[in-house]
Amino acid sequence: MRRSRAVTQEDISICFYLPSPTAEIAQGISLSLQSLVDAVGPHALNYYFGEDGEPWELDDAAWATIRTKLQHPVSPSVVLFTDAPYPEKFEFEYQGKDLHAPIFRHDPGVVSAVRFVLPLSWMNTHGPDSVRKLALALAAPLPFSSGHAGLAVTGFLGVGSVTSEVVPQLIQYPGVDLMELDLVSWEIGTRLRVPHWLTFIGDPALSAMGGVDFLRSQLHTPGTTVESLDASRAVVTLGPAPLAGGPDQPLPAYRELARVLEPWAFHATRRPADFPDEDFFPWDRRFLD
Repeated sequence: MRRSRAVTQEDISICFYLPSPTAEIAQGISLSLQSLVDAVGPHALNYYFGEDGEPWELDDAAWATIRTKLQHPVSPSVVLFTDAPYPEKFEFEYQGKDLHAPIFRHDPGVVSAVRFVLPLSWMNTHGPDSVRKLALALAAPLPFSSGHAGLAVTGFLGVGSVTSEVVPQLIQYPGVDLMELDLVSWEIGTRLRVPHWLTFIGDPALSAMGGVDFLRSQLHTPGTTVESLDASRAVVTLGPAPLAGGPDQPLPAYRELARVLEPWAFHATRRPADFPDEDFFPWDRRFLD
């Protein structure tokens, strides 16, 4: 993708969706956050958004506040980031939702969600295998129903819009993802956002499809691997590194995975801001149609 974008970046986005009460996942979220800090360094995340919506320096006192917020019983919300210009930002975003709280009783698809963002420069320095190892470390303490990792466009999407320049690029490069974490977390439930370079599959979908044996029997593109993480979690990896795709890069492994997992796939009904309906919904099914 071209590098002339003003408000977005192409980066590595690692996301997990957790259909469990916040009290049951708070410790896992804290452990995953620590794994990120251990991997990228203690100063890679140096700012956070306060209750007033403004950025504040992440000093020792603020870290204590963040650890307390992660334990919030109903709807913990934490956003940490690097005080650096795009595309060199590291980010951590946690949108927790206690599924048993009355405010969520009318939203059957609501889950907690967490996202870790790495700049491409980190992958270029450390290699895609280091990104994969980090994603597995982040996943280890999390009771996820699904997750994914790969190339994504982020930037100021949460507070701004998808510009008219970005949408045509997304259509041209199907391996690059775009989503607003909060929107997806209100409706994904236990379904799967596919495909990505790494697709994490947990229960109930993994059991419903017959586990890793089913996946291995259906996925035949060279370079695709299926790894069991434990009895209820697995990860599918599409080649040694994430790919953007395009006219000279048709991404057959991504298309194969999309077809195999379609019975358990999630297709959004809410689109990011300024992503027109006539573009978004075909883009959401770009590996199927």
